[in-house]
Amino acid sequence: MYIDLASFLDEAVKDIPFDEKLELGKLDIGQREIVFVEPVKVSGHIYKMEGINYLTANISFKYTENCDRCLKEFTQTIDTVLSGELREKSDEIINSTEKDEEIIYYEGNELSLREPIISTIIISLPMKSLCKNDCKGLCSKCGKDLNKGECDCVIENIDPRLAKLKDFFK
Repeated sequence: MYIDLASFLDEAVKDIPFDEKLELGKLDIGQREIVFVEPVKVSGHIYKMEGINYLTANISFKYTENCDRCLKEFTQTIDTVLSGELREKSDEIINSTEKDEEIIYYEGNELSLREPIISTIIISLPMKSLCKNDCKGLCSKCGKDLNKGECDCVIENIDPRLAKLKDFFK
């Protein structure tokens, strides 16, 4: 996703609104695979305030992945925000030790938003993927989905250091 900044940088326009869709397909993040159900919706604007260029964008995406507890595929929608200062990319900035968490770089008169959008999506994903907050997961003995009902397994949680005391009073 590219935005032409030529008229904005020449100060011919003061604001650049945009409303785009970005086709990502899927993302592999470590051991997670995020499959986008529909294109990522990105809308926002580029503006200038007190001589500094800024970008603010609302990002909305719908994806599927597997639950970490019950392993079932589920769909979720997330809305997040990408915002930051726009700066031209240069060798000095690349070698700088300045923190750039809220800085979005452009080259020449063109701004590529693909990488900042992907970074924002990754940061907005939940740490643990759950189909629902109260997902019970699978039985560790028989593998039954505990969301559908209890199983007949008897699970004894005995500390191995105290296992010899189990039969002490029998």
